[in-house]
Amino acid sequence: MKKGKNNKKLYMGVDVGGTKILAALVKQSGAVAARKRRPTPRDVSPEAVLLAIMEVMDELLAEEEIDKKSLRAVGMAVPGVVDPEEGKIVVTPNMNLSGLEAVSHIRERFDAPVVLGNDVNFGTQGERWLGAARFASSAVGIFVGTGIGGGIIEDGRLVRGSREAAGEIGHIVMSIDGPVCGCGNRGCLEALASRSAIEREIRQAIAKGRKSILTRIAGKDLEIIRSRMLNQALQQGDKLVTEVVRGAAQMLGYACLTVRRLLDPEVIVLGGGVIEACGDFMMPIIEQVVSTDALPGARGGGRIVRSVLGDDAVVLGAVAAAQEHIGRQPMQVAAKSLPKYPKIDATKLGEVVIDGRTYRQDVYIRADGRIKARNKTGVQKRYGTSHEIGPEEVKKICKKNPEILIIGTGQKGMAGFTAEGQEMLRRKGIACLSLPTPQAIREYNRIKGRKAMLIHVTR
Repeated sequence: MKKGKNNKKLYMGVDVGGTKILAALVKQSGAVAARKRRPTPRDVSPEAVLLAIMEVMDELLAEEEIDKKSLRAVGMAVPGVVDPEEGKIVVTPNMNLSGLEAVSHIRERFDAPVVLGNDVNFGTQGERWLGAARFASSAVGIFVGTGIGGGIIEDGRLVRGSREAAGEIGHIVMSIDGPVCGCGNRGCLEALASRSAIEREIRQAIAKGRKSILTRIAGKDLEIIRSRMLNQALQQGDKLVTEVVRGAAQMLGYACLTVRRLLDPEVIVLGGGVIEACGDFMMPIIEQVVSTDALPGARGGGRIVRSVLGDDAVVLGAVAAAQEHIGRQPMQVAAKSLPKYPKIDATKLGEVVIDGRTYRQDVYIRADGRIKARNKTGVQKRYGTSHEIGPEEVKKICKKNPEILIIGTGQKGMAGFTAEGQEMLRRKGIACLSLPTPQAIREYNRIKGRKAMLIHVTR
């Protein structure tokens, strides 16, 4: 975004992590206009980290030729416990920002209102605003990176707790005599399943003589093992990395079970750098652990999904909080003139009934409410099966700009997106819900807002 464009309603979201600082200029709608990132300084004072944060913010404004007066508000996220009222960072277990009164410095430098929050609280808020939890009234976010953080949404609102420490799922004790965590306690989830924990287990195993291609990818000292390096090792079948990451995924699965038992949210969103890089390997393991839950609920639900916003989740949540800080309500979707959507009455193998009419083929329901037959022949020619949903189909289904796309994946959940189809959804910023067709239909009938659906009527 350069000079001459409408810059009057810009917000800045800043995500300060253990390895990176990410700043983003965001429009009031949530559209990201520009981003800037740099590595987080290591082994320096809190003041030096704060200076690096403000330099990233300055550089982003300069590159986009935006005057700081165009900023309506700033949201800043850090990994730890904060006091938003005092504008103070209380403690950051995995980086050196504890005790810093950050808000006053940023407010003075950028002459804009500033709100401070926990990174995963904001990440969960971002997913609730524009991501995987967009239509859920209750959600829990679990973000796995250098550490593990959590966020809780209940009745559409962020739960902060009486001491600003709610949602710290990374510090629930999973093993009484487990390894020491960065917070000082033993056996926390973070000490068992974060990237730092995975690094520690791999280093210890290599020190005892285990072999790993990570010594070639990351260097022999293995000082920092990035999430993308773990994914490279998984892709190449590295036995040590596979073993350690599998153990971390299983631990995260049991953490999801704990969340279910305590809060029973509509959706649990898993995000962060480790999930983003290694989610294809980890998510099936997490889901398998959760599927062993022997205690049923009264009805279906309780989905476990991946973040759809990726790196943008935290900065978008920070912007949502910044908007709330100045009196806006971004979480309340503005009333829109919605079309009359059809009601899906029933489904069985090979057919679906919509508004009393029976369809014996796959169909789309677009965001304008129109029902279209799916061209399965074309899909089969392209992919050799009708179970693949590629970018061409995503464009057709999403022609009328839905906020959410619901996929009925068949009676046994066989259909799914190609990588290119997933990427197109992500670029368009459309939330997606993929469920076996009977469950997907229930969700379609329940969800309000601009929605589209693909119904796969066979397996």
